[in-house]
Amino acid sequence: MRKSKAFKLEAILTERIRMGDYAFVRFPSERKLAQSFGVTQMTARKAILSLESQGLLQRQSNGMACADVAGDWKKGTIAILMPAYPSNYFFMCQRLATQNAQEAGWQCRTSLYMHWDDAIIEESLERFDGVFLIPVSEPMPERVAKILTSSATPVVALGGDLSGYGLPSLTIEPENVVTTLLDALSALGHRKVDFLNAQPQSDTIRRHIEEWRAWRAGPEEPGELFDVAVESYGDSYEKALWFVGSRLVSGAFSSKCLLCSSVAEAIGTCRALASHGLAAGKDVSVASIGGGNLAKLYIPSITCMDDIDYSPGLKCCLDWMDAPSRPWEGPLRLWGEKGKLFLGESTARK
Repeated sequence: MRKSKAFKLEAILTERIRMGDYAFVRFPSERKLAQSFGVTQMTARKAILSLESQGLLQRQSNGMACADVAGDWKKGTIAILMPAYPSNYFFMCQRLATQNAQEAGWQCRTSLYMHWDDAIIEESLERFDGVFLIPVSEPMPERVAKILTSSATPVVALGGDLSGYGLPSLTIEPENVVTTLLDALSALGHRKVDFLNAQPQSDTIRRHIEEWRAWRAGPEEPGELFDVAVESYGDSYEKALWFVGSRLVSGAFSSKCLLCSSVAEAIGTCRALASHGLAAGKDVSVASIGGGNLAKLYIPSITCMDDIDYSPGLKCCLDWMDAPSRPWEGPLRLWGEKGKLFLGESTARK
């Protein structure tokens, strides 16, 4: 059966409302909808009336329609603020947060911010019932910290640690992840493990390096730290490729086992090795602290911690957002469930 123009328009508008498209912009008038979609104003009116009858739209006192939270989204609206940087880690945080929130009955809207003083952050605190904030690596200005901590809208840091500012923070990794990986490499016979970081400096990166140093202080042989951090929004893939490649050219690269702070460094390292006739997993063992599915799909597959279940932590955050007047209970720092080790082709027994 052929679907009417009003039905098609209604389907598009329903999806827009579901994805939070009208959180920052006014719902269009009948005339504007008709012009935008090439339909008559009567067709636009039919679609709007249908959405009103479903509770997805409501009329304001001035007669204008505005999108409302209804249907499957009775909990309210949540903003997921993500740095405007193409990071697999950021996208993983955003995707899993959206999935868990929608399953719990929330409407979600992802927005990108360019820096800590981006106006979109304050705008989100005013317009949404809760905010998941994926932190950028630069130190947070005192003014922004005050706005976030004093906001009546619940704010949770996702994938980064802002607990020092008094904000609940959900870390998307198991606790002691570095030690778990290092113990696995040691079990393969690697007593000396070097550490490569090309990520922007952050509390998480510093914690990973300190955990590596603590492990290295045991019976293991001292490893080398290669900290070649890029600036925020820099390319860690390219930096790792350049760093390892330049050391191979100069004859300064002597690592036999390298732990990378992210899958970006691991991929860059594998590419540099291959460009010089060496193979990851044969000539040099390479592992990554994170990586998930991307690490598994790369050739060679890269040893890392597998994706973990952090839905229990997310549930705590969502429950708090549902009752914002209730004080946050428990520790401000939440960890994911204990992860499983994925042994890829990039590591081998020594």
